[in-house]
Amino acid sequence: MIVTLFVIAISILAVYSTISASEYGLKKDDMQTQSIIHLVKSNDWLNDYEEQKLGGKILQAQIDSVNITLQNNYLSTSNAAHKQGNYYLHKYRSYIDTLNTDKSVEGSLANLQYKAELENSAYEKSLSNISQTSKIITTYELITILLIVGAGLCGTSEVAKNKMIGYPGFVVGGAGVIILLLVLFTGATV
Repeated sequence: MIVTLFVIAISILAVYSTISASEYGLKKDDMQTQSIIHLVKSNDWLNDYEEQKLGGKILQAQIDSVNITLQNNYLSTSNAAHKQGNYYLHKYRSYIDTLNTDKSVEGSLANLQYKAELENSAYEKSLSNISQTSKIITTYELITILLIVGAGLCGTSEVAKNKMIGYPGFVVGGAGVIILLLVLFTGATV
């Protein structure tokens, strides 16, 4: 009678631990999806940063080229050409000034780098959370195995009417129950 009740109880707990492991598995899948999204966003912001940095260098080269052209052709070019050259110089310098401002300015190099670092930090944090969730899943799977083995040994003991097989079943099943209680009440993982 005691063995039968023990087998039923640990069988129910085995079902519970299996369901918990499955729920954490689904949660882990969602976390992995979010992790990939953070990684892609981080790479996207980093690509934008590199693109703007390269664009700034190209603009600086164009500024230098326009300056040299204006200086070399100062006397031979018209006033309209000088105005147009100064317009482009002002426009390019304004863009470069925007690139070199602080992170509060949208589109600045510092802002793009900050966004890339923010997404990368979220990615790394999600990896840590995924690792912790994997440990929880592994613990629930261990509990399930211990409970199933305990139930199997106790069930065999009951059928065979051999108490010597039942004692290890109580020990193994009891270990599964103890670990389950530790996980539930303390959050500890194996």
